[in-house]
Amino acid sequence: MILLEQMNHIGLIIEFILFAAVTWVAGIWLTRTTDAIDAKYKLGSAFGGLLILGVTTSLPEIAVVFSAAAAHHYDIVIGTLIGGIALQTVVLCILDAWMKKRDPLTFSAASLTLVLEAATVVLVTVAALIAIKTPAIIPHTSISLASLLIFALWFVGLWLIFRARKGLPWRSEALEANPGREHHERMVAVNHPPFKKTSITKIFIILAIASIATLIAGFGLQSSGSSIASAFHINGGLFAATFIAFAGALPNISTGISSINIGDYKLAMSDIFGGNAIMPALFIFCDIIAGHAVLTSASTVDVWFAALGVLLTSIYIIGLIVRPRRLYFRMGIDSLAVVVLYIVGIVALTLSGH
Repeated sequence: MILLEQMNHIGLIIEFILFAAVTWVAGIWLTRTTDAIDAKYKLGSAFGGLLILGVTTSLPEIAVVFSAAAAHHYDIVIGTLIGGIALQTVVLCILDAWMKKRDPLTFSAASLTLVLEAATVVLVTVAALIAIKTPAIIPHTSISLASLLIFALWFVGLWLIFRARKGLPWRSEALEANPGREHHERMVAVNHPPFKKTSITKIFIILAIASIATLIAGFGLQSSGSSIASAFHINGGLFAATFIAFAGALPNISTGISSINIGDYKLAMSDIFGGNAIMPALFIFCDIIAGHAVLTSASTVDVWFAALGVLLTSIYIIGLIVRPRRLYFRMGIDSLAVVVLYIVGIVALTLSGH
């Protein structure tokens, strides 16, 4: 009986790893085809296109949380949407260490637009934290007022980012910055040579296949992840904020490294902040799917990880403004602080009994 149970546990772990691998591969092609379509139709230069691109590149997380909401696994939903922000932010440390040009990522990227994007992440996450303690529901619906507020804040933040990309009323100079191309300057031939001679029809077909694979893998991650958390007596929110968040971050790591390799440092950071900002905005849709105000089910672990995400993002806001140039273990001091604080946060959470 014990052997059978152990085999079942191993099977669940293998299943989770396989779904994570599918998420990784499909997510990479999802991002590549999205970039190709963006390059063809200049979607990133329009507000509606910016919204579409944000949703498309967040499909792995969307698949996980929507399936979890339908299955009433609220701990997975909350852990993925606000708990995973901390781990996604740590991805920037990996990208910083990958830099070939020996300046920290925040020094090279140097952009007030990035500060605005990171501030939007802080804004929607703090709104989610406040919402946990104010479970007011819109009459005759399952939607919490907080979820609606979070979505509105994200939408306004997205609009401000769109306006900021066209220019800000500032006269400032980031000395020796090397941010790379802007969003509207993306060229598919440079980013993804395999698409140089590919027809737009074929690109759309690849996008559709990658999207379907991502949705299926996301459902599988949610299902196997919930089973693993239950089998090993792990808090669902903790598992979602670490393992599921890491699986969802795999495409971001791969595409981020690709951006770093061709010198698009600003885009590498923007993709991470943009993905983190859209996550809490999905609570309104999860409320509708679940027929329940999801945030009212948040645990201490969820609050801890959300607060940690705010802390780590704030460090990068400071780094983008101050632009420290010295390197420590191949990273800027801001990235090193993020790594240390994340580890300390996990250890402290463990020692607290959660």
